Amino acid sequence: MKSIEWIIFATDQYDKMKTFYRDTLGLPLERDVPEEEFTQFKAENCFIAIYGRQFVEKLLGRSMTGKPGSTIYTFKESTGVDQDYQQLKAKGVQFMSAPKTQPWGQRTAYFPDPDGNIWEIQQWGEKP
Repeated sequence: MKSIEWIIFATDQYDKMKTFYRDTLGLPLERDVPEEEFTQFKAENCFIAIYGRQFVEKLLGRSMTGKPGSTIYTFKESTGVDQDYQQLKAKGVQFMSAPKTQPWGQRTAYFPDPDGNIWEIQQWGEKP
């Protein structure tokens, strides 16, 4: 297992999450099955999907155990984190902090989706 093809977020806020990933982040819609609260988006290297929690729990045969916000997901390296930050902020994204250059040389900024899953935008200055 050396490659990730899908990231699927189980959610209780299907409509908000769908709007966020489609309209705010601008991810292209690949497949939409609203009656199952399932929407798939295409990123450059994988699929990102949202799936209504009740349907995921039915699929798994048990309740969910993970909590949003306990993992950081990172977008592919940007060529302009500060510009990305300004563009996303203009679309209403609420960042946890402004872009900051980390001690290891990477410039990062973090924002949550409506469920609290944390996303990082990042750009390397000089790699160590």
